[in-house]
Amino acid sequence: MTLILWKAPVVDDADDADRLLRPWYETEDDSAFEPSEDIARAAEMLRSRWPDHYEADPPDDCPWSDMPFEQSDRLLAIHIRWGADDSAIAAIYVIAKKLELVLYDPQGPDVFLPTDRLDGPNEFPGFKLIDWLKIGAMVAALSAVTCAAWQIPHWIRWPAVLIAGFFALAAWFVLGCMIFGRRIMTSDAARADPCVRDRPPL
Repeated sequence: MTLILWKAPVVDDADDADRLLRPWYETEDDSAFEPSEDIARAAEMLRSRWPDHYEADPPDDCPWSDMPFEQSDRLLAIHIRWGADDSAIAAIYVIAKKLELVLYDPQGPDVFLPTDRLDGPNEFPGFKLIDWLKIGAMVAALSAVTCAAWQIPHWIRWPAVLIAGFFALAAWFVLGCMIFGRRIMTSDAARADPCVRDRPPL
């Protein structure tokens, strides 16, 4: 897997990014990109956590497949081995956003801009109002059906109560999961990012 970073020009289309990179792919000509000191800063940030040069064999947790980085004052190409820890990839995105670099993923292909949002790993989007209204209506309707079944003056009362009661309990169970699940997923413990310790200092 390869990720490529640069400062400018800023493009938000993967095809445009590929066209910019074509001379570099063919002849290592990176003149289409503007020089920036942030390229070196990004590389050093990554090296502070995962070096790209070893005298002997790299450790098993080294995320890089090709070392050292392909780096100039205009472009930084990072080759990541398959199966590498996700924290290295996450760190590259964090650094690109921090230093306002364009990040191109040719595997997608996809372009990540500094203005793009980094989604938190444990962010809970919550339930929409329509979801609450639907489950509320379902609970009310099934509870009413269960009560009505109890009023049937015949032997069929018990099968009707059991069937309606089963679905009413299921609806109540879903409502309870939504209420308590929302509390759990929006708690401080759930929002904590377990990968923070793996991010390089920014």
